[in-house]
Amino acid sequence: MNSSGDVQSVSPAKPSFRKRFLRIGIPVLFLLLCGGIFIVYFLGVFQLRQANERFSVEKRQLVEKASLSCIDIQRQDISLFALPLAWSVRKEVIQGNYAQIDEYFSELVKVRGFGIILLVEPEGNIRVSTDRRLLGSSFSSLYPGLSLDVQQPVTYPLRDGKSLFVLPVMGLNGRIGTIAFDYSYKRLPQP
Repeated sequence: MNSSGDVQSVSPAKPSFRKRFLRIGIPVLFLLLCGGIFIVYFLGVFQLRQANERFSVEKRQLVEKASLSCIDIQRQDISLFALPLAWSVRKEVIQGNYAQIDEYFSELVKVRGFGIILLVEPEGNIRVSTDRRLLGSSFSSLYPGLSLDVQQPVTYPLRDGKSLFVLPVMGLNGRIGTIAFDYSYKRLPQP
């Protein structure tokens, strides 16, 4: 008989394999799923950053190449323009009409991109200039190291995206002057 003091110990029933699997398996599967999502997300962000960096480098290279092409086209355009300018100035130099040359230069310097425009005598002195302070001074003191003894148009690079164009003005027996002007190239706007 059982006495009232006897306590029967009832051992709890062991959960079935299925319940144990669900208690452990579902949280593990959930953690694996969350971990996979985070890994995929961070790998995607990393690959996106790498793709953006590659795109930025390619974009900069394309912009630089387009800018150089634009400058080259402008240089060719100025070279095409130089021959008619030299012929116009030649006609006026032969006639001794330096006031007309000054008018040509004054109008030309109003065009965007053109800077100082000079007509240099064969001796190297500046005869006509859009900057009146330079009249009578020596070309070599203004641009040391640059030669005026050219037989065809020549371009010298200057600082800040400018170039100095030197054009010979030829007479019947030789050079009767030289036109020199600086030109600032128009840059492509950066995207």
